[in-house]
This record gives sequence, structure tokens and C-alpha cells, in this order.
Amino acid sequence: PRRCAALRELADLQLNAFGDARAAALTLDEAARGQPALALQAALAALVADLYEGTRRGVDIAAGFAALAGQLGVPREGEGPARAPRPPGARPRIGLISAQFCASPVGFLTLGALRALAREADLIFFDRGAKADWARTEFLALAHRWVSCRALDAATLRRLLLAADLDALIDLGGWTDPEALAAVASRPARRQLKWVGGQSLSTGLRCFDGFIADARQVPPAAAGLYSEPVLHARHGYVTYTAPPYAPALARAAAQLPAPAARPAAGVYALVSNPAKISTHTARALEKLKPRRLVLVDQRWRHEGTRQAARRRLGALMDVAEFVTPGNHPDYLQALAALDASFVDTAPYAMGLTAIELRLLGKALHCVPRSPTALMCERHGVAHLGARRFDHHAELGAQLLAWSLG
Repeated sequence: PRRCAALRELADLQLNAFGDARAAALTLDEAARGQPALALQAALAALVADLYEGTRRGVDIAAGFAALAGQLGVPREGEGPARAPRPPGARPRIGLISAQFCASPVGFLTLGALRALAREADLIFFDRGAKADWARTEFLALAHRWVSCRALDAATLRRLLLAADLDALIDLGGWTDPEALAAVASRPARRQLKWVGGQSLSTGLRCFDGFIADARQVPPAAAGLYSEPVLHARHGYVTYTAPPYAPALARAAAQLPAPAARPAAGVYALVSNPAKISTHTARALEKLKPRRLVLVDQRWRHEGTRQAARRRLGALMDVAEFVTPGNHPDYLQALAALDASFVDTAPYAMGLTAIELRLLGKALHCVPRSPTALMCERHGVAHLGARRFDHHAELGAQLLAWSLG
């Protein structure tokens, strides 16, 4: 058990600190040999590595997650007491479950719409995380009730969700939190929606009444890749809430700036998790023939991360330089200061970063994506096509309607 725990910690470092998804998958596979209970995590890590590297077709990745969904240890303890319809006129009770109620994609991309939703419904936050920052304070201010449930297993979490008597439950974690997903899979709420966190592709589960996207992120041609009914938000499936240290982004969200007309010739930047820099990304960069390549991410401070990138980027590393901001304010300043064309990664595209680059008025180089591609493959080009990111009230109203069915 001690060795398995050490291997799990190493895998976490390999993925989240060093940006090496394949190494993390191999480490978890080794751990699972000594502890069969880790088999699901090992299989999940292998799928994530395939997703980042593009070693399997999107349809096969989706099928892999659907098969993995069948292995979830879904609690089966009966449906609990009958849940009668709520009294007429009662405020809806909507639960939200995540480990990322903080300055994260969940924070930046949901806060605005949830503020609007909180005016019409009682929001109950099931917090699986521990990070305290400005965004967590904002979420706390919206909560009718806040439930800390970081270490709970699926069965205990399911009982907690059932006891809350929820009209709707919005999952903001997906496969980033298998224990929570297993609890949600047992359908503890009257209606259930999947939104944001872990929103790369379908969960493979049929416990959801909707997968919240938009027509750019999930075109009708891709609906067959999703086990959930796809719900299309009118103006985009997310909005953007700027952090207090970036007021210019708040103004830009309401009136998108024009992209930089002529970024420096031959200068390109990659600003994603190094795990997303696949051989597909390398080939796209080679065609651009950069004279200078700027790699922006705090993980680049690790020599092992740079060596892994050299195996993928080859001679491109000869013109590479590294920027390693230590926090989000420094990261935004670094992006604002760069005179470069920002290259989307493939097959796993930029998400939140694509939005922030648009709000900074930066030029994005996005390869066209198929209308049958997975959602995570379309993030960058889809956000590039968005007309606004301040439609908080409209999205909040749609969340309420979808929650009530």
C-alpha cells in the first residue's frame, strides 16, 4: 500500500506538475498491479493520455469513456424516500458539485451565470476542494448552503445529495472526480446536468438530462458522440468573469477587442499545459517555420518537462525560450506582453486560455476542426467564433429552465 500511494503521488506530479500524461498513465498502471482497486484510475489515465496525444480517433476515445463508465462503482442502496414535487411557489433547490470552486476554469467560466441563477434559485454547493482564494469567496457569497465533502466516498456522497432533496444537480467535475461521478451516476437529484469542469467529451453515462454546450463546441453532427442529450446555449455555453486583478478583461468581455493586426513575423507562442503538445501540434508548428517559439507555463521550470517536449518538438526546441509565471496575474501579464501569434494545440485544444487571449486582443492560430470532432478538440476555434462572453443573465436563465425541465 505504501508503494502504491507513492506511485499515485508520482503520477499526479507527472500529469499536473510535469505535463506528461503518458508517464502518469504508465505509473498508475504499475500501481494498479499491486492494488487492483486502482485499475479504473489507471484505465482513465491511459484514456487521457490517448486524448492528449491523439493516438486514437475521437469516436474510439468516446467509446473508451463509455466503457469506463460501466466500471464505476455506482452506489446501489435503493432510491431513498420518494421525492414528491416541490410545493408551488417554492424556490428551486439546485446543487453544484466540484473540487474547483476557486480561480480555475470552473470559477472563471461559471461565476457570472451562477450569480444570475442565484437570484432565482437556492444554490447548494457540494465542495470537493480545499483551495481558498477570491473566486471561492465569490462562490460562498452565492451559496444558500455550503457543504464541504472533500474526502467522502461515492456511497456517502450519494446519501448526502439525496438528503438535500435537489430539484437539479449540476456536475462540474466529470471524470476529474470519479468518486463524485459515481455518486451522480446513481441519480440522486430529480434532474441532472453536466457543465464545464471535465467538459472534454461525453461522460459516457446516461444519468444526465443534459450536456450543456453550444453549436460551435458540439455541432449537431457530433451529437452521436454523447450519451447525454446535448443542450445548446444560445450565446455560448460559458461566460467569463474577470479576476479582480484584471479589470481590463472585464471590460473586454463586454466588447471583444479586435485581434492584433500584425503580430511579430515568425514569432509564435504555446501557452497550454505541456501535456497537450502532441506530435500533431509539432507538425502544425513545423509548417509555420517559427524563428522564435515562446513556451509559457509554470511547468517549464522542470528540466524533465523540457526534455519531454524536446522528444515531441525536436529541432523546434532550438528556437524555443521559456516563460514560467508563478501565478495567474503574472501569467496574464506575460500573455499581454508577448508580441506573437498564439498557436492552438491539437488534438486537445485551448479552453479558458483561448478566451483570455481573445480578451487580450491577441492573434490566435487555430487549425480548422471537423464538425464531428470531440468538444475538447473544438474549444479553441469555437471560442474564437464567440460573439460575447458577458451573457451572464441569458445563460443563467437557460440554466434555470434546463434545471426545471
